[in-house]
Amino acid sequence: MLKEHLRKKALEIGNIPPHYELEIEDYDEKQKAKAYFIWKDPYHSDKTVTIELGEDGSLLTYSRTDSPSSDIQLSDAELKLTALRFAAEHHPLTFMNFTFQAREERNGRIRFIYSKKVLDRPLPDSGFFVDVTNSGFVVQFLYYGDKGEALIPEQFVDQEKVVSHYMSELTFKLVYDVVNFEKTPRLVYEPILPAYSYPAGEDDIVPDQQLCDERAEKAKPLPELQKKRERNLYEMMGFTADMIQTRERDLGDEIGTTWRKGSVPERKDLSIESYFESSNKNTMKMKTDKKTGKMTAFKSFIEHQGPAFYSEEECEAVALQFLYALYPRADEFFKLNPLRIDGRGRYRFHFSVWHQGIPLRFGAARILVSPVTGLVEAYMAPDIDPEQLESINPIPAVSPEEAKAAFLSDFHLHLEWQHDFTPAGGQGYKLVYRPVYPPYIDAQKRKKKRFY
Repeated sequence: MLKEHLRKKALEIGNIPPHYELEIEDYDEKQKAKAYFIWKDPYHSDKTVTIELGEDGSLLTYSRTDSPSSDIQLSDAELKLTALRFAAEHHPLTFMNFTFQAREERNGRIRFIYSKKVLDRPLPDSGFFVDVTNSGFVVQFLYYGDKGEALIPEQFVDQEKVVSHYMSELTFKLVYDVVNFEKTPRLVYEPILPAYSYPAGEDDIVPDQQLCDERAEKAKPLPELQKKRERNLYEMMGFTADMIQTRERDLGDEIGTTWRKGSVPERKDLSIESYFESSNKNTMKMKTDKKTGKMTAFKSFIEHQGPAFYSEEECEAVALQFLYALYPRADEFFKLNPLRIDGRGRYRFHFSVWHQGIPLRFGAARILVSPVTGLVEAYMAPDIDPEQLESINPIPAVSPEEAKAAFLSDFHLHLEWQHDFTPAGGQGYKLVYRPVYPPYIDAQKRKKKRFY
């Protein structure tokens, strides 16, 4: 189908209101791949309709944010029937190949999930799901279809062998961590064991994978901060007086702001690439914590061409000056991990968080510096304010032996299908034993049944 025919079909499927404007139309007529369309209400920018079609015109993705308000409350059976009717309308020959897997509620919507099952276990990314409002208005649909073969092993490996394999690699590490969406970190034991799942077939090859922990790299104390002329954060990020703030968004606990240098470039076409190029070109975007006013993330989309003018040492000095500007006591809480260089030759400085010789499990300060300009082009803050760690007793009340016993009491294996990609690019499924275990054991609190 040509782009015009696909667009017409998308208009019909989405029942697009006549005043909506086509914002994105992405389709390569040479490749004849998927076609992607987005329409937007010009008077209400939050109201959109997104449709993705296969090259044969089949509906792959459907999403809309313009659902009408209604006091109607359909029964669960009626909502499920509505979801099935929508799937049957667009995939009449295949929707019956999938069985009901789950019903979920999210953001005031009800999601019905259907998948293909083998050995009564769902194949990941198979089937489809439909989201409906309480009144029965379909707001989202995603069709995966039936891809790849799921081969059942002739013989299954003994589970005791699998458990023994994981236990032989098991160690524990004392770390700080933010758990259960709490705002204050805890001292916990983190289990370290292979991250892969074990093939269920007796003849399958067990993955040969080294345990890799970025925090185990040889992090070193921060180098001494060189005395340089004082520069504020905005100067180090490359802000100039001619930049204009064009957007501010409420992101919950954070405020997102966008600045632009110069005018908005004209879009070459309606493709996704052109849309993002126009939206991001010559902009800087930042997130700021509402309570503390501290910057939590930053990215510059201003491109600078030219040879590398600043050395690794000079860029490291910039990163350190930037870190100390945000955290005056940085030397008490951060260590410098080995340097990495991204695909554009920029220096990626990773500052892991430590206190009393114990690392923070997740979250570090990441600073990207351009050797062309010597400016900070991206920044990601650690998950917490490092000074919070000062209030935590670094001496565990739970012994490593108790932690291991608590861990083992809840360790088990789950037999499931996972993706299996062939070297030739084919896709299928492999039956595996996935280890299921507590992500941490609290190092301070003893509980009768649970340590987490």
